[in-house]
Amino acid sequence: MGEVWRAYDRFLDRRLAVKFTFVREAPDEALVSRFEQEARSTAWFEHPGVPTVYDFGEHRDEAGGHCFYLVMQYVEGMTVGDLVDAHERLPISWAALIAAQVAAVLSVAHRRPLVHRDLKPSNLMLCGDGSVKVLDFGAAVGLGPQDVRATTTGFGGPYTPGYTALEQVYGSPEPRSDLYSLGCVLYEMLTGRQVFPGTTPYEVVRRHEDEEPVPPRCHRQEIPLGLDALVLRLLAKRPDDRPADAEEVYHRLREFIGPLEPLPGAVDGTTKVRLYGDIVSRIEMADTVSAAAPVVEPTVLPDVDEIVAARAEAAVLSDDGRYTQAAGILSDMIEPARLALGDDDPEYMGLRLDLADVLFQGGDHRRAVAAYGRLAVELAEWYGPDDAEVLRCREQEALCHARLGATTTAIRNVEELLDDISQAGPYGDTAFRLRELMARLLPAVGRTGEARREITQLTDDLRGRYGDGHPQLSALKVLLNELG
Repeated sequence: MGEVWRAYDRFLDRRLAVKFTFVREAPDEALVSRFEQEARSTAWFEHPGVPTVYDFGEHRDEAGGHCFYLVMQYVEGMTVGDLVDAHERLPISWAALIAAQVAAVLSVAHRRPLVHRDLKPSNLMLCGDGSVKVLDFGAAVGLGPQDVRATTTGFGGPYTPGYTALEQVYGSPEPRSDLYSLGCVLYEMLTGRQVFPGTTPYEVVRRHEDEEPVPPRCHRQEIPLGLDALVLRLLAKRPDDRPADAEEVYHRLREFIGPLEPLPGAVDGTTKVRLYGDIVSRIEMADTVSAAAPVVEPTVLPDVDEIVAARAEAAVLSDDGRYTQAAGILSDMIEPARLALGDDDPEYMGLRLDLADVLFQGGDHRRAVAAYGRLAVELAEWYGPDDAEVLRCREQEALCHARLGATTTAIRNVEELLDDISQAGPYGDTAFRLRELMARLLPAVGRTGEARREITQLTDDLRGRYGDGHPQLSALKVLLNELG
């Protein structure tokens, strides 16, 4: 369980917020690594709409209890949940303003990509100056379909049923899953009610899956037609039917922000932050982009020993979860290594593979997908399309697409890869892994029936080869139950 406490910095005499996550048993290495990655993920996100992270650690008490803690900026304000409770339905301009600020934060997160995965009224704080802070970005790691961290029974990581897209419930969260959640929050701010209320989490999830939302204007006639249509687009069942990205949502919401009436108990008058923000907003960016600085070739090229040492140093950093530093070392060595060794040198190719893997592990899937794609093509030319490293790069490329929210592309990549390895039969370990990935991706594009059939067939094939003890079987059983 998790708790957030208000605290004070003894040395700097400032208020802080400390988030504790308690674990019942001594954490294993994988759990420690996960929390460290959550902390780094949150700390990486430097944005005025997200609380700043100051520290992270683990505490063990004398009684044997364990907890992880995250020390953050203390944010004073009112959650959107409390705001709706106090005002029932927010003024339309305020609802649009709050949602637009959230969309602005998401637009930055999704470029990483980070998916929040638990966007809800209690995780949005309206400060006294009218700014919004998006809380609890610690859940925004492990964006792939293989991530199974359920706080509610099921896949897709932490989520709250009343604000969660179906593809996330079924284990395939993507950036547009956050847009669905934002649509749920915006609906509640405008109407004073949840999109699909229910008495149990299961009932709520099923209503989100089976029912179409009542248009917000049916509850409140003064909602503009365009805003009503935007909310319904955000609440589309299929990710492809939602807005393309958070930036589009931000620009659409700006159209509905008019004069802001007072919001008693929530927003003060002019503050130093608002004065600062007003003047910064007047800066106009030039339409032209300055020419990139010329690439300067290194005067001294590294030898093989130096390249090997750089790879070893990056491996140590990566094992410690310091992916940004590891990627920096490898990136700096790429061009000098190419000039020193040539494009087809095994050490140079190994360096590029290391960089792709570090980018993937660190969550930089945009750079990783391009790196894996290029490597798959080049390695296939030299070693043939059936080479193990070629197949691995193609599998990683598909995973990157899945984590970036390009589910259709990921499915196509997996289908092509399965076709290409079919000569080895459907029972190879790589094929088993890819088929499970396919089963997790299909519900996100409305192909739930196909997913059920694939899970059933895959379960039979795994049992036929390994018996009942294979670890994939229990995960597939849970997934099949989730699909109903």
